[in-house]
Amino acid sequence: MTVMRIYRRWFWLSSILLFVGGALLALGAVLDGAQAPAALAVPVAPVVVEPADGAFAEPVLALELGSGVSATLITPTAEIPDSLDSTSMPFEDMSCDISTGIDQSLCARGWPVERLSPLRGRILVGLYGTPLGRGLGILGTASATDTVTLAREQAAAYQVLLTDTTVMPFFHMVTTIADPFPGEDGDYNHRVPTATIQLWIDVARVHDLLLVLDIQPAHGSLPVELDYVAPFLRQRGVHLAVDPEFMMPSGAIPGERLGRMDGDSVNLVQAWLTERAWESGERKLLIIHQFDDRMFEGKERIKSYRLVELIWDADGFGGPSAKTADHLQYAEEPGFEYGGFKLFYDYDVPLMSPAEVLRLHPRPVFVVYQ
Repeated sequence: MTVMRIYRRWFWLSSILLFVGGALLALGAVLDGAQAPAALAVPVAPVVVEPADGAFAEPVLALELGSGVSATLITPTAEIPDSLDSTSMPFEDMSCDISTGIDQSLCARGWPVERLSPLRGRILVGLYGTPLGRGLGILGTASATDTVTLAREQAAAYQVLLTDTTVMPFFHMVTTIADPFPGEDGDYNHRVPTATIQLWIDVARVHDLLLVLDIQPAHGSLPVELDYVAPFLRQRGVHLAVDPEFMMPSGAIPGERLGRMDGDSVNLVQAWLTERAWESGERKLLIIHQFDDRMFEGKERIKSYRLVELIWDADGFGGPSAKTADHLQYAEEPGFEYGGFKLFYDYDVPLMSPAEVLRLHPRPVFVVYQ
């Protein structure tokens, strides 16, 4: 059986399981009745959430055209340099001093120590999936609180090997999920309800975990999907991932053909995430998944944004040699800042040990289990 056949069979089975999980979640909402059933219903078609500032479309268009960040966030005379090494920035680069041009209303609470990179002195180790069901990974196999224990146990396996680095557990939640069904709008995706996303964020925060929200747009608009998660990215401790595997070309069905992303799209997301960094008072992480050269083009056009830490995640299942080769390849390609590494409990044969992962060079700062 070819790898693509295995991939297609796995994708279709996962989609079916996710729809079953979504249906059960919706049924539970109906039975709960008075407890805001609309917030727990699983929307098959994307639902646009209007951001609090009501100014999403204009900033994205301006950033895409290279004209800078929206004047609602930074005065017209201010610019955010995008070519500096974010790991070497001094403390004052995120100062609220009026001379920086930053809207002072965004600085009312001041900048905490998180103005430094969330990766400084840390390695992130977490669990991947979606609360809608078991099809995509560990998230969805247990309650949010019980999943905290699972994430901490996996992170502990790395912490015992590291004396000079803090291992930070996290949830990696797919919030826009590609599927093989067009739906009424033809986007071939469905979403985790906003109330469910916030619940997992709240649980993560109480237990000192980070949370990564992952987007699989399929045929949906990337700006629209970013708009959906904007209220959550304005919160501290919440970061973003985008999966090129499910950014589908015209006419392609998710799971039957690989999607593709380009460097200009990465810059668009980083510019958008820069605004969320100013709003939240912390640097933001952006994780890009890749396991095949066909999934990406134009890496030479990727820019460095000082308030966004770009992590290239070596994705895909297989043996250690193939996974390691991908990690090394991406580290040598343009646009690389930090390395990430995904492991599959059921599909990696053999599953690499934490010690083997930590021996990779460059050492990954982001390790996620699916």
